[in-house]
Amino acid sequence: MGKVKITPKRTKIPQKIWYILKPFLVYMLVKTFAMLFFAFAIPMLPIRGIAVWIESVQHPLSAVINAIASLIAVYFLLEDFLKEVAVSGEVDIDAGILKQFLQFCSKGFLGYGKKERGKLALCAFWGMVSAFLLNGIVSFYMKLFETFSEKYQEVETIQYSVPLWLGILLYGVIAPLVEEIVFRGILYNRMRRFFGIPCCALLSALLFGLFHGNLPQFVYGTCMGILIALSYEKVKCFGAPFFFHMAANLSVFLYAFV
Repeated sequence: MGKVKITPKRTKIPQKIWYILKPFLVYMLVKTFAMLFFAFAIPMLPIRGIAVWIESVQHPLSAVINAIASLIAVYFLLEDFLKEVAVSGEVDIDAGILKQFLQFCSKGFLGYGKKERGKLALCAFWGMVSAFLLNGIVSFYMKLFETFSEKYQEVETIQYSVPLWLGILLYGVIAPLVEEIVFRGILYNRMRRFFGIPCCALLSALLFGLFHGNLPQFVYGTCMGILIALSYEKVKCFGAPFFFHMAANLSVFLYAFV
């Protein structure tokens, strides 16, 4: 009879930090590698006029590549995600990871009771309201960020270079799904094993803000991250942070686009 593998408890701070941050580091590493791969591979395609085409669509192409790289990277975290959202018993554990994730989306994404599902519309509403309020505050103080906002302007240019339907797909579906899997589905849930709600909400939100890479979005992302984590904690359903995030992204994107 074989020995049962026992995982020792993570009692030391470095062990806890590594346990929490490892999925995030894997995500960033894979995403960076994927983006570099596309950056080198696409110009080398044996298509006439490829360089001219890339130059003419560089901004929307960057948005699409970023989304594809994010999906590739998050695939490597799906097993961790399924473990953290406690889907034991709701999916076929003998199936492949992607099939398990699709089963979770069909069975557990919206929660397992009518009580949770009734709160999702409210989460979306507060996501929209929070996005407009925080964007208004950040915009009001943009002059303070003037020397730090070059990166933000570049990001904004890329975001609004895509057609409306593609923007809805990229920023209303893919971005919220991927980011919520990473930051709330995995990181926040792992933090909750060791720390209380206020600490976890703040720490996961700070990582979420830093992830965006510029000061205006850091401020906005950190505030939104706290609210999203609290919505997740309140509803106890992964659909809550997703719909909060989706509504926030879509409301700001559609308003600015129109």
